[in-house]
Amino acid sequence: MRKAQACMLLAALAAFLCAPDGSARAADQVLTLEQVVKIALGRNPTLEASSEAVNQAASRLTQTKSRWWPQVTGSVDYSRNYSESQRQAALEGGTGNHYDIYSTGLALSQKIYDFGQTGGLVEQSRQQLASSRSDHTTNVSSVVQQVKNAFYLVLKNQGLMEVARQTLDSQLKHLEQAQAFYKGGLRPKIDVTRAEVDVANARLSLINADYAERDSRVALERILGGPPVAGPYKLAPEKQQPARPPNLTPLVIQAQQQRPEVASLQALIKAAEGRLEAAQGNFWPSLDASGSYAYQNTEFPLDNSWTAGVGLTWALFSGFLTEGQVNEARALIRQQKARLKDLELQIAQEVNSAFLALNQADERIATSRTALANAEENMRLAEGRYRTGVGNAIEYTDAQVALTAAQNNLVQATYDYFQAWANLERAMGRVQPYTSMAKQTAPAR
Repeated sequence: MRKAQACMLLAALAAFLCAPDGSARAADQVLTLEQVVKIALGRNPTLEASSEAVNQAASRLTQTKSRWWPQVTGSVDYSRNYSESQRQAALEGGTGNHYDIYSTGLALSQKIYDFGQTGGLVEQSRQQLASSRSDHTTNVSSVVQQVKNAFYLVLKNQGLMEVARQTLDSQLKHLEQAQAFYKGGLRPKIDVTRAEVDVANARLSLINADYAERDSRVALERILGGPPVAGPYKLAPEKQQPARPPNLTPLVIQAQQQRPEVASLQALIKAAEGRLEAAQGNFWPSLDASGSYAYQNTEFPLDNSWTAGVGLTWALFSGFLTEGQVNEARALIRQQKARLKDLELQIAQEVNSAFLALNQADERIATSRTALANAEENMRLAEGRYRTGVGNAIEYTDAQVALTAAQNNLVQATYDYFQAWANLERAMGRVQPYTSMAKQTAPAR
């Protein structure tokens, strides 16, 4: 019976959120959580910046791969030249001390083998791209979590506002009753004064709840990148509470496997290994092929010439530069592995905290339902005692305060549960349903 009464309260709150009245008109657009999340993924500026960071990483990979391709350069030159010897020759009857040079040519070079220098750099860029994509997924997960928490906060504040409105209505009726009893000589003036104080406090609570609801809407729209739709809108309340997971251990294991931050750090470790390979390649020579073809002369027609060859370049001593680069790369690998271990501990803590918060909210809901049923019964008795002249105004006020607190506690516990569930999903890395909804990045070439 008590559970049914609590469900009736939540149903009344849902009916308020969906009913056409002064604050939620029939013309208002009703937005579900899925719709709001989709809007955020398409418009959130943080995700747009994150997406462009992935595109930058893809472009850097393309730049690094260019070392594997032939390098072709074309040139066309003209110069006006002066020579002192030509001037002397001109004084002795020569043709002049100025002359022109015309040239055009094509040069080509090709990397043949460099002992892993280019391969290591390409692998580093490839893994950095993979890391940036995982970071983008992390940002998607964070935005989804923020949207859900903001969405539930708006609904929570709307529920608290409805409780405040119901309390005000009850206090107004009680004031009318106290005034009628006073005029009939059945109650003292203090009952009317007490009722007026209760009405004023109820109005103040409604004002605070109204502004809290407006402020939570502003916070939601900031995550969405602006108002979700043109014109007024309202949020659809959740119809079903997700079931609480029974065990913690499988959640931690799943989180370690699914969190995109783990994939990002694993990619950065491989990137550092690629950097190490490239640095170690500097100990060895680089083999390159080159060729050129040119037309050049001081007058037309131009003479043609060409060159072709293979060169071996070996930095025999570079002031311990290569040694420093190798040691730096090794230290970077150790650093990233340490960060990965710390991340695994952090993930376990986040899952534990979210799981505990979910359990706490679930227990609070059960306790709040019992407290609400008792408060409703206490209010019913207080109203009856006051009408029959047995009870007093203080007893009635205490009963109303207890009922309002019980209603608020149930609303808060209910949406705290939804927020805790959203935090648990984030901690476990459950973002796959949303990654396809986010802005796609350009593929690497």
